[in-house]
Parts: sequence; structure tokens; C-alpha cells
Amino acid sequence: MIYDELRNWNQYFKGPVFDEIFERLQAISIDTKNGEYFKTDQYYFKVMSYETTLEPAIIESHKKEVDIQLALSGGERIRVYDTKDVEVSSGYSEEIDCMFYRANNPELIELKLIPDKMAVFFPNDIHGCQYSLTDKENNIKKIVIKINEELFTH
Repeated sequence: MIYDELRNWNQYFKGPVFDEIFERLQAISIDTKNGEYFKTDQYYFKVMSYETTLEPAIIESHKKEVDIQLALSGGERIRVYDTKDVEVSSGYSEEIDCMFYRANNPELIELKLIPDKMAVFFPNDIHGCQYSLTDKENNIKKIVIKINEELFTH
């Protein structure tokens, strides 16, 4: 997992495909409609909006994709769990590249995804999104850049 300022992306991601990804990111704005963009065999962008909650039910991990999560507006808290602190609630689905969990213990860390920050989750990083930043629900518009994990192993 990586949590840092978005402007530091090139400290972590090297090579032409990552230069392309972060160049294409400039084309996405708060006015971009929800949906998938720039779909290739190596990556795609997923723009989404939703209301955060006080106790969301989604805790997940992936096997084939690395997530780079960025807030365009609003924000959310993301909880990161150790494998010993969760139990599988729904087995791995290859179709959506996701395994779902229930927490048995508190998270290892919690981070705030707000504009100009990035959170990067590698395969098997167990993370729960959609937590409100405060004690009230709020809206977030975000981008999740889904990158084929093979780009990190070659």
C-alpha cells in the first residue's frame, strides 16, 4: 500500500505506461461523468460518485489489479486490514477481481482520501472504502485507476 501526495506519483511508478496513465489523468475533472475511461489491456480509469456512510459493508482485496484511488471532490476514510483481522465473506470472483471480507478486529490503519492525495492498493491489500470523513455522510467523486498487476512484476 502507498499513501502519499498525488504530485509524488513518479517516485513510485516508472516507465512509459505510467507516464501515459498520469498524463491521461489530466483529462479527468470534476465534470467527468461516472463511467470507465481509457480502457486498455494494461489499465482503465473508473470515475464514480457516491455517498459515504458511517459503517459501510465493503471490505475487499484484488488479485489481478492494482488500485490507484484519487478523490476529485469530497473525501472518505479508508481502512486497511491485516489478514488475521478479517474473515472471507464472499470468495474470490475472477469476473470482478474481488474477494470480500468481514472485519473481526479493528483496522491496522485508517487514511483520509481527499483531493491531491493518492492511495494505492496492491493485490492482497485488504481495504474498506466509503467511510465518512466526519460523523455525517458526505458525497465523494473519485477515480480508481485499475492497473494490471503484471506491470509491477516485469
